[in-house]
Amino acid sequence: MRYLPALSVICLTLGLGSVAMAQSRYSYLHETTNEILQIQRSTVKLTPGESARIANRVCKTLEALLRDRGFKDDVYKLAELSRKQSDFHQQLADNLVFFLDAFVPDEASVLRKSNLSPDATTQMLAAASALRESLRTPLSPEQLMNNLIGLRNEACRAVETLAKEQDDEKSSQQRWKRIRRWGLGLGGLSLVAADAVAAVPTSGIATASFTLGGAAVTAALAQ
Repeated sequence: MRYLPALSVICLTLGLGSVAMAQSRYSYLHETTNEILQIQRSTVKLTPGESARIANRVCKTLEALLRDRGFKDDVYKLAELSRKQSDFHQQLADNLVFFLDAFVPDEASVLRKSNLSPDATTQMLAAASALRESLRTPLSPEQLMNNLIGLRNEACRAVETLAKEQDDEKSSQQRWKRIRRWGLGLGGLSLVAADAVAAVPTSGIATASFTLGGAAVTAALAQ
């Protein structure tokens, strides 16, 4: 019996290590999301060169995500599970108070555990609240992956074009608009990724995040 506490400590350590490894699987995505969402809240003027650097960061992050076979597997898994949660998702779409009580606190916890900054978490939950209507229609995994490709292509093309832009007021406003769109798309992808590695990704919260995150990527491309 005297060995039981030591054994318990070992098991707990291994368990926490597994959780930490799962949460770090998409750390490269969450780090970029934190950076972009922080930039778009600032009042600093972005030069063409700085904007090109941001585009390059977004481009490389999305390329890494597309190469990540685990992400595609997670997307298809969440899409399948979400079909079993249609009644719960309908409730979230119908009732804002229910959404704020049933979804927001749990999702905030998941995002914090994934090392999303408090500011990024707040922005992402605000976007999710604005996109509640998307929960009425199941999200296609193919649609999410195609939109991810579209967002990647746009960011990668922008690396060179942004660097050559004029540094005038009109161009500056267009750059800010583009970066806000990328922030929305990255935030949506971080919603999906954070819940994909949650302890119990079968819950209605996780699958709602999948649909809401996908809707954010769609909205980013449509703006």
